[in-house]
Amino acid sequence: MKSMFLSKRTTYRGGDVLTLKSGGRPMTATWVGPVVFAPGTWLICQWFDDDGELRQEMFPETMLERVPNALAA
Repeated sequence: MKSMFLSKRTTYRGGDVLTLKSGGRPMTATWVGPVVFAPGTWLICQWFDDDGELRQEMFPETMLERVPNALAA
């Protein structure tokens, strides 16, 4: 049973186009990996806001999903 769960786990890479599971703008993953302050895999994502400003934030892998039919950078 444990192996079935692990096989469904999503692995992201830099360049993947993602969005928050709760919705929002498409973002590009620029870094994927562990961090010292929290367990699990974290991603640094970048996107442009409504004013064209580049934004960047760090998210836990569990909050993100791939954008369907998006071309990775």
